[in-house]
Amino acid sequence: MHYLLSHRTTYTYASTVDSAHHIAHLRARDFPGQKVSAIGIVTSPLPALAVQHVDHFGNLIDIYRIDKPHTRFDIEVRAEVDVSFPEPPPAASTPAWEDIRESLFGDGFPVPVEASEFIHDSPLVPSVEALRDYGAQSFTAGRPILEAARELTSRIKADFEYHPGATDISTPLGDVFAGKAGVCQDFAHVQIAALRAHGLAAGYVSGYIRTIHSREEIALRGADASHAWVAVWCGEAAGWVHLDPTNDLIAHEDHVAVAWGRDFSDVSPLRGVILGGDSHSYGVAVTLVPTG
Repeated sequence: MHYLLSHRTTYTYASTVDSAHHIAHLRARDFPGQKVSAIGIVTSPLPALAVQHVDHFGNLIDIYRIDKPHTRFDIEVRAEVDVSFPEPPPAASTPAWEDIRESLFGDGFPVPVEASEFIHDSPLVPSVEALRDYGAQSFTAGRPILEAARELTSRIKADFEYHPGATDISTPLGDVFAGKAGVCQDFAHVQIAALRAHGLAAGYVSGYIRTIHSREEIALRGADASHAWVAVWCGEAAGWVHLDPTNDLIAHEDHVAVAWGRDFSDVSPLRGVILGGDSHSYGVAVTLVPTG
């Protein structure tokens, strides 16, 4: 599926910002199943310094320094992206999850070294005992990893209410689980915690989703097309499989990935430090247009 993407963020400040530094995770990345054919970012005001960088996880980031006094900051990315995530193998044919766990630990020398760093707690996904127990209902002895992970994905969709405003980024994960409500980033964190509690590698993926699937006339849940989901390591043969617990899907052609890391804190679309500004308001406008 070929997409035209636009993502515009606007910050309006109560008083003048004298200087600002921003870091943006807004550039969709290339990987097997996704190809970015064109991409560009425009800011207003124009930055005094603009640098592109690749972070620890291979994400493309932009760093801006703005020295001009301003009361508004606009940043927009426009891109053309082709998406067709590879189909994973049949879930029942994947290795037992205990075998995957053993390979990720490997007596201190894990075979999939890159994947092994995703088994540990992270700032927004700490250990939560209740989520270990929740995941254990799917990860029974000897069960194929993708079969168990797919069931967990389905259970999260069924058990949690999609409720914008029920949480924010500061809501502790334990409170999200207890309240059984939230948005896509919450559901991704819930699934990641349940997977890591079983010694499995799970990463957080930020991106976009085509919220109306025109061919089947179904509405997918996502906040103005911005979205988040989970990548779970299923062994050398299957690799990373992208699962969407908000919609109970395996990502294929409705998802556009921008960046991934341990949790939202690694891939927030825009963050920075400003001098001045007082209070602020912001708005986000995303369009994701399929063109065939």
